[in-house]
Amino acid sequence: MKPSELTAEDIAVFTRKIMDKADYAKLPDSEKADCTAALAASKGYVSAYTGLDLGTSVLEDITYAVCVIAAEMIDSRQMTVQYATENPTAKQIMDLHSMNLLPTPDIV
Repeated sequence: MKPSELTAEDIAVFTRKIMDKADYAKLPDSEKADCTAALAASKGYVSAYTGLDLGTSVLEDITYAVCVIAAEMIDSRQMTVQYATENPTAKQIMDLHSMNLLPTPDIV
């Protein structure tokens, strides 16, 4: 699945709020809003971190990183958390595809 194909329903399933996309309609509006907001924020975070355009990206591992980050946003809503480290799997996936840390040819 491409990052652009992710939906709030996918995030709800990934975070185990529901077991099947068909159950999404049964979720309270507040939980639907949480999934929608976490998806948008995690896409923004991954895009900013990597420099990738997630609208055109076909990298399926980036899709997983978006899901993991969205799940962590939903699980850790507090301003302070006990463990202030990034998810190592999501970070490594993003590091593999990070383009905005590389110098451009005109700089080198």
